[in-house]
Amino acid sequence: MTRLIADIGGTSLRLAHQNGDDPALCDPAIMACADFATAEDAFAGYCAKHRLDIDMLCLAVAGPVNGGKVDITNNHWQFDVGKLAAAINLRAYLLINDFTAQAMAHRDLLQNNRSMPADRRQILRDGTADQTTPLLVIGPGTGLGVAALVPAGDDIQVIEGEGGHVSYAPRNPAEFMVLAHLAKEFGHVSAERIVSGPGLESIYHCQTGDHKSAPDIGALALAGDAAALSAVRLMLQSLGTVAANAALSLGARAGVVIAGGIAGKLSALLGDSGLIDRFDDHGRRRSCLHALPIYLSIDPLAGLRGAAAAFDNRYLARRTTLL
Repeated sequence: MTRLIADIGGTSLRLAHQNGDDPALCDPAIMACADFATAEDAFAGYCAKHRLDIDMLCLAVAGPVNGGKVDITNNHWQFDVGKLAAAINLRAYLLINDFTAQAMAHRDLLQNNRSMPADRRQILRDGTADQTTPLLVIGPGTGLGVAALVPAGDDIQVIEGEGGHVSYAPRNPAEFMVLAHLAKEFGHVSAERIVSGPGLESIYHCQTGDHKSAPDIGALALAGDAAALSAVRLMLQSLGTVAANAALSLGARAGVVIAGGIAGKLSALLGDSGLIDRFDDHGRRRSCLHALPIYLSIDPLAGLRGAAAAFDNRYLARRTTLL
């Protein structure tokens, strides 16, 4: 049996496959979604390149999961996963949210098994983890993903939501200025309008009047450019606010994992960014938040590893569709 594992974000597509009972991810590939007109083209090209005859597909997508219709948020791809599966002659598929996959990649933090290699996750702050409570996984990329793992007997369940679309909550004059700027354009301003790659671009434009891409702003910030550092710090402090709000709402006392493509690239700036101070700065619940461990996911294949694990999770696997 050969499984195709796919993780589609707003910008990138990650693919790998598994053979038989071997859990190893074979031939992992990271590709730009913009390079392919459709998801079908990307999948077909990968399978042809590696001469794969696929039996099953686990597909993690950056967008709401509702039936078989896929509409990638911040991406031009729209498709019916059932039709895609039939086109490549699958016998079963499992469709999940991309941050469900990201969360599943860190299930060891709830299973008394913190054996993940150091090149996949870093400890930003030690804390006291209550593994009987949820673990929050949150992270900015092209959008802002939010999910949580919840202990369920000898297994875990995933809380799948759209936490990146909660209303943005500014905490200081600079953040209020960015909110006012974006509200003129969008009306409702969600958290991911600020805490994401496009959000970083908006912050920088609001503060400087200039237009730069998120990768360029990040590179300038890492080089010490004052304007870029200001924009990055505002975004990361806002991430602290969103993460703290989610942790309090979910009772996530097992800790917080910061995932997504952006935080890892800016890891050298996290310590001085004010992110953790902002996370803790929540009045009467400061002591609760200050006790939480905070981790940084630095594994570019975390979504694939988590999606592969979904096949073996009793609560996710039961959503598998047979063809």
